[in-house]
Amino acid sequence: MTTEARARNSKDNKPKTAGERFWHEVRGYAEALAVAFLIVTFVFTTVGVVGSSMRPNLDGGSGQLPQALFTGDRVFIPKFDTWLRRLGVLGEYDRGDIVVVREPRNAPSLQEGNRRSFFIKRVIGRPGDRLRIDGGQVYVNGAAIDQSFISGTGEIDPDPIDFPVVTVEDGQVIGFEGLIRGTYDPVSGGPAPVDSDETQFYYGNTIAALAPIPADAPEGEPFLHELVIPEEHYFVMGDNRESSKGGSEDSRYFGPVESIAIAGQATAVIWPPRRENGWNWRLLNPPAAFDEVPEEPAEQAVAGTSKAN
Repeated sequence: MTTEARARNSKDNKPKTAGERFWHEVRGYAEALAVAFLIVTFVFTTVGVVGSSMRPNLDGGSGQLPQALFTGDRVFIPKFDTWLRRLGVLGEYDRGDIVVVREPRNAPSLQEGNRRSFFIKRVIGRPGDRLRIDGGQVYVNGAAIDQSFISGTGEIDPDPIDFPVVTVEDGQVIGFEGLIRGTYDPVSGGPAPVDSDETQFYYGNTIAALAPIPADAPEGEPFLHELVIPEEHYFVMGDNRESSKGGSEDSRYFGPVESIAIAGQATAVIWPPRRENGWNWRLLNPPAAFDEVPEEPAEQAVAGTSKAN
């Protein structure tokens, strides 16, 4: 063994100081964290479903948050897909896709102090789509969406709501009826003044997205109108649309969401592998009902349906 080799071997066998051992450990953890960060940012991540907003198609578990995270469905999110969409390489999300959305600043739950960093919802309307909800039935571009993927099990019966309901005078919107207390007239139950602080806070972006008012719109009485989803926005809803069963907080409450607020698309349920009815692993493909939606909106908005009490 040469003198140089003996010196190198002696150096390698020299006991490490406490400081050296500390930085060796720190470096190991830092490298592991860096790799994990890169994976969850650019490759894939998983998200646990909590709550009842996507029933009957996703199980949000039971009990308080820690327990719900263990008992609820966990979905797979390919992050590369998200970045490719943001770079314009891939197109828009499809109607019927299930997406993870950052909580909007005007979400009612946030105002009540029940902060949830992310929601999981289904894309209902894409940029340019015309949308309305008549008695709980969703219409997109004039086509009624078959909602049997929600109601088919008998667990969920969508509330018979109308959205958006407005009042106009001289061709101008003066009233808007929202689903949040304070955004409807407590006496008549009809639209609240469109310029009220609460209406503007929760529904300002929705009001801005209203379709043009038709010439034959009823004067001074509430009627069901339509939205035109703005560019780079999506109208999202949970599958659970029955308020008595913990119904979804979604675009009916805070309006269309910006595309940048979508953190990823849920493509599969990966955990738990089984539930009492059988295998739980499955792909989350859009329901066939969305295949029937025409790409181009109907020429004329369906407005003028009176909703006066």
